[in-house]
Amino acid sequence: MKNKKTITAILFYILAIFAGHLAESVIYGLALNTIVSELWRDDYRSKAVLIVAVYGILASVAFCVIYTVIGTRSVEYREALKAEIKSKSPIFSVFKKFYLKNLIYEAPVYAAFLIPYTLFFTFEKYVDLSNSFAFEKFYTQETWAYIVSGHAITGFLISVPLFLLILYAVRFIVLLITRKSIIDNSVTLQ
Repeated sequence: MKNKKTITAILFYILAIFAGHLAESVIYGLALNTIVSELWRDDYRSKAVLIVAVYGILASVAFCVIYTVIGTRSVEYREALKAEIKSKSPIFSVFKKFYLKNLIYEAPVYAAFLIPYTLFFTFEKYVDLSNSFAFEKFYTQETWAYIVSGHAITGFLISVPLFLLILYAVRFIVLLITRKSIIDNSVTLQ
């Protein structure tokens, strides 16, 4: 049963990463593509990359918040968290129990997700933000790291840990908020 639950969690994570990147690329295409394209063409490349970097980091934060909040909405999660609160477990042990164990599959899945773009950047050697393909826009969240570093592997090595750092920071904050909410709203825990 635990293996089935883990497989379901991995599949949901993969689906969420794809859906998140698709949504991020559509939003970028509608809101920022023209601005970034014009800046890039007019040789204001550092400004274009800055916009893409800020957007990429904000998109990562937004994805991580939505993904984490969805996970906290289940009754099973809330009941397990209530049990941990009643047993007066330290917040870091609760964090480890609920989230840190997921790093075993989340890091490799996210890294594997970036392999196509890393290979593309390796062979393309040049990203043109004024004339990018849908494939490139799909990875807008990470593009800035590849452009700034100028190297595919370095961009990869920046993107993966940064995303995971954002994900786990968001999860820790959401855990604190959820824990406080449960304590404040529970007659038996006050």
